[in-house]
Amino acid sequence: MKRAEILAEVKAMLAEFGEVDPELVDEQTAFVADLGLDSLVLVRMTVVAEERFGVRIPDEAAWELHTVGAVVTYVEDALAAADRRRR
Repeated sequence: MKRAEILAEVKAMLAEFGEVDPELVDEQTAFVADLGLDSLVLVRMTVVAEERFGVRIPDEAAWELHTVGAVVTYVEDALAAADRRRR
């Protein structure tokens, strides 16, 4: 999955769970500071992201993902690692 596809999916999740206009989101957008999302929305998004991308996001990692770009990078790296393990 390409970075742009991951970003598009994260934006879609923000629209779905955070009621955020995806056009206003870029990789530098901060979940709390810019979008005002609360911890309940962030936990729900983490669970959905795990399901949609097929990756595990441990709680300690999830709390360090403050921006959209950080999530995209985490998912991208997790997918690449999973791909390397399959080879």
